[in-house]
Amino acid sequence: MAMRKQSIPAGTARTASIIVLAFAVIFVLFGLSMFQAGSAAGAVAKDLQLHGQHGTVTDARANVGRSDGRRHARQVELTFLGDDGSTHVMETEHFPHFYPPLNSKVGWVDDFATKDEIVGQPVSYRLGESPAVELDSELAALANAGWSFPNYLGLALMVMGAGAAIGGIVSLLRAVRLLRRPGTTPRN
Repeated sequence: MAMRKQSIPAGTARTASIIVLAFAVIFVLFGLSMFQAGSAAGAVAKDLQLHGQHGTVTDARANVGRSDGRRHARQVELTFLGDDGSTHVMETEHFPHFYPPLNSKVGWVDDFATKDEIVGQPVSYRLGESPAVELDSELAALANAGWSFPNYLGLALMVMGAGAAIGGIVSLLRAVRLLRRPGTTPRN
């Protein structure tokens, strides 16, 4: 006995296609956001190399956090003297890393293992809407860094979104064509 193929009503197909297109837009936008997040450090470093102001670090302190039962230095707050003679305080996540001892306190610490390597180093910085500072010793590595996990994830999400958009458009066009056919009623 042959089974009859059931068809989806045109109105339902149209609604489903619109939902698929909405998900496609979300995938593409979230993927683009992830891709840009993965490239942000390199873009900032390149901008600082080209247009950054220069200064010298006069003091530093590290932000020590705890995760997985271990201590980690997450960022460093740099106090530096700009070319114009003014003092600035900014944070960076790119510095000579160290692993704090297990008994060190969580939070901002003034004494840490790589402080001597940081104090006295030249920095490039920018002020204004999106202020940033990086140690000059870290700029080349940041500017030339390849893709990271967020770049690949963002690209994969954008490809999935593009595929969903193509499928959604094809399905929507088919549903609209069926709705325009004489004698077809949109049954939802």
